[in-house]
Amino acid sequence: MTKTAAIRRERSASEHSWVGELSLRVLGATLQILATWSVVRALTPENAGVYFRGFVIALGVSTLLRGKYEIYMAQHIVGQRATSTGISNGALLMQLARRLLLRASLLCAVLLVVAADLDIQAPQLQTVLQTYLPFVLALPCVSLSSLLGEALRAANRTLGIVVATYAVNLSILVAVVAAPSGSSLALYSWAFLLGSLVTAGVALGLAWHVFPTTLAESSRPISRDVLHAVDSRELIGLARGAQLWGPLCVLSVWAPPLQMAEYAVAARTALIVDFFLPALNLMGYRETLWGTRSVKASRRRLFKQLAVALLYSSALVLPLLAFARTTLALYGKPYDSNLAVYALLLGVQWANGAGRPAVRQAVADRNTRRIGVAVGSGAVASVLICALGVASFGALAAVAGSLIGALILNVCAILMVGPDDGS
Repeated sequence: MTKTAAIRRERSASEHSWVGELSLRVLGATLQILATWSVVRALTPENAGVYFRGFVIALGVSTLLRGKYEIYMAQHIVGQRATSTGISNGALLMQLARRLLLRASLLCAVLLVVAADLDIQAPQLQTVLQTYLPFVLALPCVSLSSLLGEALRAANRTLGIVVATYAVNLSILVAVVAAPSGSSLALYSWAFLLGSLVTAGVALGLAWHVFPTTLAESSRPISRDVLHAVDSRELIGLARGAQLWGPLCVLSVWAPPLQMAEYAVAARTALIVDFFLPALNLMGYRETLWGTRSVKASRRRLFKQLAVALLYSSALVLPLLAFARTTLALYGKPYDSNLAVYALLLGVQWANGAGRPAVRQAVADRNTRRIGVAVGSGAVASVLICALGVASFGALAAVAGSLIGALILNVCAILMVGPDDGS
């Protein structure tokens, strides 16, 4: 009798937890769409494109800066190397985070010196520099929160990433509501900086909770071998950044602001797939139960995981694709005619979701050379396709490059699956 009551209480708590988590994810997706909608309603398409270029500066550069740390940290978490290395996940994450903060701060200082010089030498660029200054200042915060978010993703604690996005989207919404008519773009840029500061603090708290460690342990110097291993992943990290942000950087430089705005609106809307898909991709288990589970598996088990991931990815993406016209109509013209770009961006999310078990397996196997080949091939294809087509096809070329890069990476990860170990 007592055992039955305990089971009922546990089931009830699990159901309440599931409902609460779903509510938080829905709230995150709603804020994402509302913030995007408010920006495109408050700004002209050309100004929106200029504003979203600032996102490329902050998010793209931070991806290049954190790449090697992110890859090594993911291998440490997914491969469950804390026991073999004697370094806890929390201690390693905090030490790498400090090094990343220093790296980002130094680059931020260099860019500020360059901006100050341009402000004197080219006064006509003053408005542009004022718009992008907050995005440059946000580099350390964005780099830190992104590294911590990817560590949480490696541990399958993706809800924390969703919660951390609240701050930026809320700050943008507040700026749009509070801004007087005719406000400069700089006001919205400073709102992004404020949101990034809060996001970094939230991500730090979540990471400290998931990867508990002591101040003494996190302050202990990293061994030379670990630092060498991290540095050896520099090229892979740069290639990963090029794959993710290379097409968008090409679009930002070579295409007019309108193309940038159309891409950004579609990309931010398609990103809501990532708010829900990781939780579904865990084979029916609660993601909090998978935080310490090894992904090393037999080929048969991995292919079963891939089949379920494909099913969940398709089940989530296909309805969004069916309602694509209705979704884009929320933003009005010219964004409602951007169906092809939005559909291909949903394809990127579908490919990443379907291939996620294979990517985690490749990370756990720690075959750095093969991972480098897969990431490098995807990066070259992404940037090359975008560079060749951006003059004629604009945003469509950028998203086509991203989709081809995502497909190459995930297919290579699947092909990396080794022989069945019989487990």
